[in-house]
Amino acid sequence: MLDDLMCGCGYSVQVVAMDDNCSSIPSQVLVFDAAPCPPQNVSTQLSCMSNNLTVSWDSVGYADYFLVAVHEDNIQGSNETFNTTSNECSTSPLNCGSSYTIQITAVKGNCQIRPTQNYSTLSAPCQPQGIQGSLDCVTNSAWISWDSALGADSYTVSAIGEDASTANCTTWTNISCEVEDLACGILYNFSVTAKNSQCDSYPSTTIELQTAPCSLSGITAFTECHNGSIIVIWELVEGSEGNTVYIATAEASDHTYLYCNSTGTNCTLQGAQCDLYYTIIIAASSDSCSSLRSPPYRISMEPCPPREVNVSASCEDRSALVSWTRSPVAATYQVVAMSADGHTHTCGDSSTNCTLTELHCDEQYAVHVTASHENCTSMASHNVTFSTGPCQPEDLSVTFHCSNQSAVLSWTPSDNAVDYYGCAQAPSGEMLYCYSTYSTCTIPNLDCGTLYNFSVQASDGTCNSSFSEPVQKGAVPCPPDSVEVQPFMMSMEIQTLRFTWTEISCADTEYLLRLSGTLLGNSQAQFEVSSYWTNMTAFEIPLPCGSSYSATVESRNTAGTGDQSVPLNDTTAPCQPTMVMYSSNITVARVSWSPSMFATTYFVYKHNISLSSRLCTTTGLSCFLLVNIDYSDLLVTASNAAGESQGSTVTSVVAHVRKRDISESDGLSAPVLNVTLLTSVMVMAEWPQEDVANDAAYRLMIKPQAQSESPQELTVLGSRYILTGLSPNSTYCLTVAARKEADVGPESDPVCLETGQGS
Repeated sequence: MLDDLMCGCGYSVQVVAMDDNCSSIPSQVLVFDAAPCPPQNVSTQLSCMSNNLTVSWDSVGYADYFLVAVHEDNIQGSNETFNTTSNECSTSPLNCGSSYTIQITAVKGNCQIRPTQNYSTLSAPCQPQGIQGSLDCVTNSAWISWDSALGADSYTVSAIGEDASTANCTTWTNISCEVEDLACGILYNFSVTAKNSQCDSYPSTTIELQTAPCSLSGITAFTECHNGSIIVIWELVEGSEGNTVYIATAEASDHTYLYCNSTGTNCTLQGAQCDLYYTIIIAASSDSCSSLRSPPYRISMEPCPPREVNVSASCEDRSALVSWTRSPVAATYQVVAMSADGHTHTCGDSSTNCTLTELHCDEQYAVHVTASHENCTSMASHNVTFSTGPCQPEDLSVTFHCSNQSAVLSWTPSDNAVDYYGCAQAPSGEMLYCYSTYSTCTIPNLDCGTLYNFSVQASDGTCNSSFSEPVQKGAVPCPPDSVEVQPFMMSMEIQTLRFTWTEISCADTEYLLRLSGTLLGNSQAQFEVSSYWTNMTAFEIPLPCGSSYSATVESRNTAGTGDQSVPLNDTTAPCQPTMVMYSSNITVARVSWSPSMFATTYFVYKHNISLSSRLCTTTGLSCFLLVNIDYSDLLVTASNAAGESQGSTVTSVVAHVRKRDISESDGLSAPVLNVTLLTSVMVMAEWPQEDVANDAAYRLMIKPQAQSESPQELTVLGSRYILTGLSPNSTYCLTVAARKEADVGPESDPVCLETGQGS
């Protein structure tokens, strides 16, 4: 079997038998034709006058002839087939007012293709029959009616007068039509033509109607707006009798009638209705078709208030489409919308709808419509109220919480709004949303490092407001949780501080360390210093000794700069003490100095600054030492939690001269104290009794040099006291002063000693 042969082509076939080595002699040639191709580009053309149909097509490939089948729809057995060898076929006259289906089949020999698809056409409509007519003498118009014609979509009535004047009317749904504006006293021939999308029918047979004569002169009429009356004025017929009664007849567009009469030249028609046209004539008798009649005068009353007023508000652009039913007489319309706050919006033209624009949000409007014609305007329609959508929220603020990567949106609430929708748009177009019935909502799951445009929209349940003005804010990284400092040793009165902080889990984050403070506690000597932006989590900054500072760290990325961390408030190590003074007597030496800012402890060393060389630790500003220590070997340092200053040497020496304190307080003088070490931890303190008043007591002060021990104050009667319970390997300084009642005399010179090894 040979497949996929091309239609309309001739073929030659030979058969050859073959084995593995040889082939036979070919058979004789077999010649045949493939089936013809289907016709293409089928078109139909109807001759409206003859109702003959011409069908044409394009043939592709060779065909012996074509069969054209024409079937009248809805009529059983009405098929008619035409045989042609050309690419065109004309049918016999078709029946009027019918639809037809056409098929074309190509034939080649004994083979014919499947028929083409169906093609439909209409014949010309049938000629209208049963024409009848009547004359309306008031309006001087003719009513023409006829029987329905098959195949007609519309009808046109034509009137041709004996004076060659013409008039017509057209209708799509009725089988009657009013031909208006006919001339007075003219014989007219009326005919009806049926039409469809293909053709016009032959005109119907004609009928004749004679319009009423008009021998009276013309008239004039005026309407009184909203009064339901028409004033009619005419001229008297020359030579007419004064008692002639003239009747004014008005036929309305709804075929109701009004009458008035007068023997003069005017009368008033009462009871005229809005929205109606009136055709008025004056006749000298009750016979409106008599010769004593005027030409018709056409006038309209004022429009009625527009009806079926509807309002469709648009939320997006704050507009409202207002529509209403058309008035038969109105030429223009005006829409007025007034809001509760007194704003007024208007629109209008000749159409039955218009759009109110630029309405105020959050307002309720009352809308009415008026119609106008010539000098009359209708009463206003009933009010229709509607509300515009809520105003867009204002004063939008965004608070970003870096701890959970969320943003809290807040705004000023809109009147009449019941719902709010917040959104955050990323540069990629991704949108995140939140919903609330209050004036705040939270958008979670923001992407750290992304800059968002935040906005909010209000809804009253029907309309959504426009989005608020966007607020741009980034999902900035959090500040570090904690900032720590590691001070280095003081060098040249400069201390380097190494600040470290926790790393933030946010892409491409950089950090900035800021320090602000004062030098040596002087509020006038302020400083500010910062690092550069770095992706490291540590930075070193040198500061002078005796500085107080507040350290914070900020973090930033492409979304912006975050808040500062919790401040770390601290100080550097104190500066080295100044004005170090050395004084001594035969038993004890005293080293004193000026205070250092932020120092909490002072140390006195011998030779070098080391724990083994430390001679004294004190929170005060002096230390007592054994007299056998060379002052040139002494170093004094100040210390706090941040570190220890460099050592200061003795800057001044005071030579000691033993003297009696001749200052007196109520006759009390300073005793001379002698101290004897009885055992390694037992001491006897004594002072000559004759040096003080006989009735005096004494205050003995024992000051340990070790910070772990507290000073002791003893009251002694007599001139001698033995101290026990002292700590071994410790230094103590003792003073004594006379006391009498509430007065205390001057202290003796201090005597210092070291206890021995404990047993």
